[in-house]
Amino acid sequence: ATPALAKALLTASERIPHFRLLTVDLKAQYDGPESAIAELQAAVRTGDRLLREWQEHGLSPAAIHRQLQFSFAIGASYFLQIAKLRAFRLLWTQVMLAYELPEEAFPPVEAHLAPATQTDDQHTNMIRATTQAMSAAIGGADRLTILPGDAFQGRSTDFARRIARNVQHILQMESHLDQVVDPAAGSYYIEILTE
Repeated sequence: ATPALAKALLTASERIPHFRLLTVDLKAQYDGPESAIAELQAAVRTGDRLLREWQEHGLSPAAIHRQLQFSFAIGASYFLQIAKLRAFRLLWTQVMLAYELPEEAFPPVEAHLAPATQTDDQHTNMIRATTQAMSAAIGGADRLTILPGDAFQGRSTDFARRIARNVQHILQMESHLDQVVDPAAGSYYIEILTE
């Protein structure tokens, strides 16, 4: 962070207020189910470092926080991925309290399917994409990126792209996952994993 970048960030945030310019990208941190704690640690550490560094250049924590978003890879371990995103929300809420940021200003959380979970079988990937999307939605992701089931083969068919586009619509319109505040609340297993 430099003074010139701080000025550019402030100018951009005024001109395009709904655009997030600082992404804490944790997709490279994903290394299977055992990396969930390391991902959470990196998310909080990096986000806090950004808040402190930019603050040294005259930006308020609230101004910086309005520019933050977090991007996680979602693996195939269904319950653990739900718990990971829920745990992140709990941890980042503590950071927000430390900086006296309003709770309703929670930064967006993106979820991307982890490439390591994909195989050469398009149909297996479609099923995995659906369960990974469900775990991201139940975990509280605000945005979801689903690649076509055959994307890892180098090119995608129209059918695979259509299925990838429609997974989140099916979860929303047929499963109604968007109509429950916290679908995992009260699940003993997920609550224990989250803690």
